[in-house]
Amino acid sequence: MPTTLIFGGSGKVARHLTRILTTETSPAHEVHSIIRNPDQISELETLSAKPIVQSIEEASVSDLVLTLQNTKPNVVVWTAGASGDKNDNGTRIAAVDHHGAVKVMDACAEAGVKRYITISAMDVRDYLKSAPDWYNEKTRERATKVWNAIRPFMEAKFAADKDLVIRNDKRKLEYTIVRAASLGNNPGVETVSAGKVQLAKVVKRENLARVIVQYIKEPSTIKLVFDVAAEDVPVPKEILKVIKERINVFDGYY
Repeated sequence: MPTTLIFGGSGKVARHLTRILTTETSPAHEVHSIIRNPDQISELETLSAKPIVQSIEEASVSDLVLTLQNTKPNVVVWTAGASGDKNDNGTRIAAVDHHGAVKVMDACAEAGVKRYITISAMDVRDYLKSAPDWYNEKTRERATKVWNAIRPFMEAKFAADKDLVIRNDKRKLEYTIVRAASLGNNPGVETVSAGKVQLAKVVKRENLARVIVQYIKEPSTIKLVFDVAAEDVPVPKEILKVIKERINVFDGYY
């Protein structure tokens, strides 16, 4: 049975991912979920997850290595984030979304876990550079609003994604970066747009989870970085397009 370890297992995307991996995927996955709040244990157990209470902020790399050695995952999925903390001035966001993510990357390398999939955000980039040339005017305007509204989160995500890419000659992880547009909660219909897309199109969380599942199955997505938004194209077809075109939307923007 394949084993997946999810960091940020209590999040909405992670819950969809857990359900799909444990009940809809063949072969079914054993899913371990890293959570901060022990009150969430029973909820995740109903999804057939095996919760592990561990603070990403407080854990050392050695602590995380031990977790990886105990769970022996085939793939690690990073869905954790602190951006929902309205009282944070950016300190906790940096501690989780940047430094926490880097600790997990280092722990994966030390523990010998190669496959690493991280959920990032569309338009995460060096903001001093010009916007990507495939953006239309509406996307450019929305990107500016997003950066103005949640700059600490975008900066933390950029720092983590850049670290993953530029230090991978040392870590040698088989990574994929999945960058979501705005997220919606309506039930998914298993269709998306992936690759070089427009930011204005909200993607359903369940559909994003199905994209992650597809990339767990597809080793050809290793070292690809791409955006995901809403559209009417079936998930597998969009994944094949990204693989065929070897899309990397981060190249030239870090």
